[in-house]
Amino acid sequence: MTTLTMGTTNPAKIAQIAGALAPIGVRVVGVADKKLLPEVAEDGTTVQENARKKATTYAQALRCRVFSMDNALYLEGLSPEEQPGIHVRRIGGIIRNSDDELLDHYQQVVRTLGDKVKGRWEFGVCVADPDGTVWETTIISPRIFTSQRSAAITPGYPLESIQIDPESNRHIADMSETEQAEFWQRAIGTELAKFVQSIP
Repeated sequence: MTTLTMGTTNPAKIAQIAGALAPIGVRVVGVADKKLLPEVAEDGTTVQENARKKATTYAQALRCRVFSMDNALYLEGLSPEEQPGIHVRRIGGIIRNSDDELLDHYQQVVRTLGDKVKGRWEFGVCVADPDGTVWETTIISPRIFTSQRSAAITPGYPLESIQIDPESNRHIADMSETEQAEFWQRAIGTELAKFVQSIP
């Protein structure tokens, strides 16, 4: 593939995947008009199920090959019942669409865990063709979370304001566009590139 269409209008997510795949020369594009993307009930029990539902639905609607990704968050020190998991934006049973609400909540969670805690993101990735053919993988990416919040906020990816790159010890939100691309290459790029290159 020379061009990869993502089933999203989220510029932060598009930049994330574009940065991760930059070394293999894949151009990543999103969807300009949200109305082109049908509503998908993300009611799967795993990130992989949700990514598959989105990819297959969007591929049929857009009539082209589509890449979709869903993620889950796990923090050390929380019980299985307390883990955000696939419900990162669902707080107390209520979906929080505000980036500020989300950031305030997780900043407080990390504060109760000692101000700094190890965690990991689980990325469910799916590529689907309009005929229903799918390719899937899951990528695990470790991170450090801190209650010390960056002044910078990445719209659509607000938790980057309390995430530290384990290698550089910097808030992801504080990185330049080029530095963020390099971060995503380190964090998920190698596995993601192998996956994309394996698709005929």
